[in-house]
Amino acid sequence: MAAPKLGNCPKCRKLYLRIREICDDCYQKQDEDYLKVAVYLREYPGTTIQVLSDETAVSIAQIRHFIMIGRIIMGNFPNLSYPCETCGNMIKTGRTCSSCRDTIQQLTAKIEQEDSSHDRDIAGGYITKYLK
Repeated sequence: MAAPKLGNCPKCRKLYLRIREICDDCYQKQDEDYLKVAVYLREYPGTTIQVLSDETAVSIAQIRHFIMIGRIIMGNFPNLSYPCETCGNMIKTGRTCSSCRDTIQQLTAKIEQEDSSHDRDIAGGYITKYLK
């Protein structure tokens, strides 16, 4: 096992021993934020993410992070949704909405098609040019 290394915390930029993704101070703050959110959700399970953020003073991004890592189970909170990473529409699962996912898949397929036809034109064209 490799020894932990020094690094800068991505949240506060403080130098720390990289045992986890963030420094101990930020980890403790994140844990306190989670407890605030969890207590509020127990009392008001029908809340929205905006109200939850406003009432607990925890950012929407941090609440979204709790959802993405599974600390908040969306099935227990019917009105809780979070913004799509691409367009900002509210979603309940994943990182992007179905519309953005479809657009990304279409663009990816188009790029792959252009790359494969471009490679064929270069290689095939070069060889064909000298075979005639």
